[in-house]
Amino acid sequence: MYYAIIISVVCLIVLLLIIFLRSRVGLMVTLFKEAGFMVMRMIIILFTPIVLALFIMAWAALWTFVSGYIYTSGAATELAFTREYTVPSGEPAVPESMANITMVYFQDHDYINWVWLYHLFGLYWGTEFFLACHEMAIAGAFVQFYWTRDKRRVHFPVLRGIWWVFRYHLGTVAFGSCIIAIIQLIRTILAYIQNKTKDSQSELVKYLLMCLQCCLWCFEKVMKFINRNAYIYTAFKGSNFCTSCKKVFGLLLSNVVRVGVINCVGAFILFIGKFLVVLITGVLGYFMLQKDENLYFWAIPVLIASIFAFAVAHTFFSVYEIGIDAIFICFAEDETKNDGTPGREYYMSKNLMEWVDNSGEALKNLRRKKKQQKAQAKAAKSGEVEMEDK
Repeated sequence: MYYAIIISVVCLIVLLLIIFLRSRVGLMVTLFKEAGFMVMRMIIILFTPIVLALFIMAWAALWTFVSGYIYTSGAATELAFTREYTVPSGEPAVPESMANITMVYFQDHDYINWVWLYHLFGLYWGTEFFLACHEMAIAGAFVQFYWTRDKRRVHFPVLRGIWWVFRYHLGTVAFGSCIIAIIQLIRTILAYIQNKTKDSQSELVKYLLMCLQCCLWCFEKVMKFINRNAYIYTAFKGSNFCTSCKKVFGLLLSNVVRVGVINCVGAFILFIGKFLVVLITGVLGYFMLQKDENLYFWAIPVLIASIFAFAVAHTFFSVYEIGIDAIFICFAEDETKNDGTPGREYYMSKNLMEWVDNSGEALKNLRRKKKQQKAQAKAAKSGEVEMEDK
């Protein structure tokens, strides 16, 4: 019952947002269409999460391998003892080799806790580094489409986006991912302290630690949001991490209502998409497995298939989500730097141009420019024909 009430309240809030902010919602719908158009032009971008997953799994395997070395890095200490056996009368005595046993255990060094802390930080930093490289590579592919007037001239945008990351922006990616890793490490230390002192701490200290953990969680989410948009800004401006954070923060503040609608309503729509994928997978799995007479318990296979479907849907929808954010940041920058007049034409498409303040004038200028280009092309063609006749 409580879940139904919560879902009803959320749906009501989303409905009110759609009614009162319908113009902003229209921009969000246009961004979805633009992202879909760009994804269809570079369908290979949907396979980048698979490459990301392989890199993260390889990093986790390497981290686990090194963990085994750290775990056995202490000083080997022998512990000898003698086991006593009660031998019934008439039975042979137990050999001395079986009675005397020597065991070896590893005595940890005094600094081993610092080594584990450093190793854990490496896990966090490496994972966030790969995720950040993936985000910037995808953003680089989308911004190439946006900032090119003739979309037909964009070739291999995904490969070029990956090349840009490894050639020019590894420092930006490493610095941004390091910030997230530090926050995650602090949260882990705090959780360790909470677990060790949960029986001895007072209620006031317990609630203070919980509040601190909640604040760090919120801070991590905010930094991830700023980092993603900073990576997008770096992808088309080439600025360093701090400059990109400053610039993109100003862009987000000047479009705070649009950002709120895109991140709230847009995230809700993407969640509905993921939910539908899981629901369809679960229903199909139920009807397929129900007919199998050799299967007595179908719930576990359906649950595993649904979890896998959610993971796949979340992975591929994340590409779409990064694309929407990249197009919006480019749109905000384009709206700030240009006004649609001759010499300062917008780079945005006609659909996005409808949502700027001077959309009417910008569209007229765009149509006038296209007519001039057609006239020039026609005149050039007629001139070539005349030269051939002569």
